[in-house]
Amino acid sequence: MVLVFDVSADMAMFRKPYTTTSLVSFPFPPPTAVAGLIGAIAGFDHGAARGSWRADFWRHLSGTQVALSFKKAPSWMMTAVNMIKFKSPSGDMGEHIQAKHQLLKKPSYRIYLRGGAVYPELKRRLASGEFVYTPYLGVAWALADVVYGGEFAETEVIAENTWVNTVVPLYEGVQVDVLRSGAVHRELVPYRLDEERRLQETVNVVYLDFKNKGRLWLKEKGKLTVSQVGEERVAWFGTW
Repeated sequence: MVLVFDVSADMAMFRKPYTTTSLVSFPFPPPTAVAGLIGAIAGFDHGAARGSWRADFWRHLSGTQVALSFKKAPSWMMTAVNMIKFKSPSGDMGEHIQAKHQLLKKPSYRIYLRGGAVYPELKRRLASGEFVYTPYLGVAWALADVVYGGEFAETEVIAENTWVNTVVPLYEGVQVDVLRSGAVHRELVPYRLDEERRLQETVNVVYLDFKNKGRLWLKEKGKLTVSQVGEERVAWFGTW
């Protein structure tokens, strides 16, 4: 069975780690951000009271798989944000910079989840319309609205030549049919952290260009797992 829920916000930012002073965003929440969102809804303590680097919620996500799709094409805005330096007890506001931020305007995504010990607790919270910790999209001031879509049966797609509605992780053997799909984009995203927020694994992904209203087609799906969930075809990230 697969849990489906939608998340949206007035704005969001999923910062790319290799940018400098100007903060540039991924167009969608990478798997690490989805993990934090799941932990917030289900109520897993990240342990930050014992150290700001803690991410204890990862231990609860073992055995879980997620997938993600765009519910609408994202739009962007650029703005400068005052960053005030508080390194001394006096909190001297004379030291500050204006950092340019690339923000997503009114983003909306669909998240799919299957497996793992988190499943029953997440289902209970979603079905009740509640959460334990405040969910947000990338940054704490981008408060998220969460809407439960339901629980669906899934059927594995066996055919190598297939289409998908979601972001596609480029696992071994995956071949995208670019001519049939139209323009696609590629990103390298963080996939897994450890319990001290150290990066453990990244993955390359592709997604359909936002001007293209068709489907993303695959010539070969290789080691990628694809499922039919309701009317949508879902490409799964690997198991955490």
